[in-house]
Amino acid sequence: MNNETSHPDMAKPCDKLSACIEKWPQLNGGIHYQYLVDYHSYTGFGTYSLTNEEWDNREMIYNFKNNSELTDPISHKNALDKAISLVLPLLSDTFGEATKQLTLVCIPASTAEQTAARFEEFAQRVTEATGMTNGYEHITIVADKDGVGDSHLPEYAIDTEFFDGRRVLLFDDIMVTGGSVNKFATRLSELGIDIVAAVVLGKTVAKVERD
Repeated sequence: MNNETSHPDMAKPCDKLSACIEKWPQLNGGIHYQYLVDYHSYTGFGTYSLTNEEWDNREMIYNFKNNSELTDPISHKNALDKAISLVLPLLSDTFGEATKQLTLVCIPASTAEQTAARFEEFAQRVTEATGMTNGYEHITIVADKDGVGDSHLPEYAIDTEFFDGRRVLLFDDIMVTGGSVNKFATRLSELGIDIVAAVVLGKTVAKVERD
């Protein structure tokens, strides 16, 4: 996580949700967000290389996604455990007891199968550990992503009755430009759902050439 953009009083949990995240960076759409690790894109060409920590973060996110035949159940479990171990302190340090006021919503992956593979257990464990409300089952995939467009989002339905009056914290596995987060948050906001902020497991950073 980029500590320079963290809330300056993270050791002092706050009660007003908007105040908790006021120092977090913002996307172009205005939503505050925080990310947990840098995600370095990689190419085998040239002299570009990654440190051990950068490789570990890449592997964690890759295995967290859990949508490849190369990800075995043990690797996914380890990545899931690691992701949760990063998320829980962030929520506790940022929101304190006010965490319980939040409803966790994971931004859908391209397909219903991928969404379940990476987010169903994650959402259950995080909400059980924090007292947050679990919004996972209240975003339903209607049709998988058809491959057209610049967003990974599938066609989905929102249980607006469930979300009425709730304060939502979004979660996604990886962010490149923030386009999918903005698009999803805008859809929910248009329905009157209150989006507090977003947390992302990894944020893509520019490649750096190393000798």
